[in-house]
Amino acid sequence: MQVKTGKGPISMMVVLAIWSLSLAVDLPGLAVTPIEGSLRHIFSDATDFKIQLLTVLPNLVIIPFVLLSGKLSETKHKIAVIVAGTVLYIAAGALSMASSSLTALIWLSCLLGAGCGLILPFSTGLIADVFTGKYRTKQMGIISAIGNIALVLATFVVGFLAAKSWHLPFLVYLLPLVSLLLIPFLKKIPAADLSSATTTDSDNLAPSQKAGKRPVLEIPVADADGFSTKGQTVKGGFYIGRTIWLLLAYFFFVFATSVPAYYLPNLMPEYHMSTEQVSTVTSIFYLAMFVIGLFVTGTMKAFRKGTFILATALILGGLLLFVFTRSMALYVIGSALVGLGNGLAQPIFYTKATEIVVKESKSTLALAYLQVANYVAISMVPVIVNFFEMITGSHTNLFPFIMISVMVAIVLVFVIIRINHFVFGIHKQYYE
Repeated sequence: MQVKTGKGPISMMVVLAIWSLSLAVDLPGLAVTPIEGSLRHIFSDATDFKIQLLTVLPNLVIIPFVLLSGKLSETKHKIAVIVAGTVLYIAAGALSMASSSLTALIWLSCLLGAGCGLILPFSTGLIADVFTGKYRTKQMGIISAIGNIALVLATFVVGFLAAKSWHLPFLVYLLPLVSLLLIPFLKKIPAADLSSATTTDSDNLAPSQKAGKRPVLEIPVADADGFSTKGQTVKGGFYIGRTIWLLLAYFFFVFATSVPAYYLPNLMPEYHMSTEQVSTVTSIFYLAMFVIGLFVTGTMKAFRKGTFILATALILGGLLLFVFTRSMALYVIGSALVGLGNGLAQPIFYTKATEIVVKESKSTLALAYLQVANYVAISMVPVIVNFFEMITGSHTNLFPFIMISVMVAIVLVFVIIRINHFVFGIHKQYYE
């Protein structure tokens, strides 16, 4: 079976190999969550801080390794980096299953973060290399969906395994074995796509500039999707203005949609809802992201320029349900709306990250920067919320939802105003 890429068809096995990289990128720290209580009993002399390190450290270590991976993507060794990250990830999972030392588990969580960080940019970067136009946007939606459904299923599996033994949840970290088995198919990616990493600045110069002592990149007046690049400052192969605005926008969307996961466990018990109900509402969020991820291009075709307005409005509607209702059924709807909005916006952000660069060889690095914004945003949720609690003097469980609802409402106005500009604009090339 052949799959259209916008350049030329490729084997379905190659596509499956690329998809497989998304299976485990959202899992670091997941195995520890259901066994935190057990670990406190097993390692009775361990402090809460050490237990928390098992979930915090992987996400912190991911950040520098994502950047390292992004830089290595500009070399000829993309597949070697993927293999190295996959092996580190699997090794961390296997050794964690066999470990009986908390200190060892902490170090292994760092190894897990390193492996995940090396893989992460390529889960989207290879899509950017192989696909173009509407095919790229569609594939970005699919890999987003794969990551989210893997997270939902793994959450239930980890809970089941944790009831058997505290060692077994680490089994989920062996998922990259699938990627390792499929990596030989990545070598069948057209050489022209993978070799884009070897292009030099001179490939982007005007003929009259190639002979000069200080070459200057020739900047097009508009990119492939018709967005103006007039007046854009370029440095290191990146449009600086586009890069800053895109990273800020993505940071905010991730931050806004992460607030419920952080604070629903505090809010829902206040209204006599159980831990199981909290887990259900959280799972619905990722399930909704999975569903919309499969229909991104169709949704964009239906709403066209209004796609980002729709995504932002869905997020705002979901957050307002958390603010004004106390019903489990409405919480489920609210979580679904936030998930749909985030799941719709995420693949578009991925696609746009490939358009903040002058050279295609920088696309994976651009996606690495986007992933860094993602992890920083998630890490900053409690810091930003605590800051606003401090300046407002409000410390209720409902405050985070009120605060972020106001922020999203303001951003919605901004999205409407900037509907024809790069960050929130939608051109027909994305879906036709």
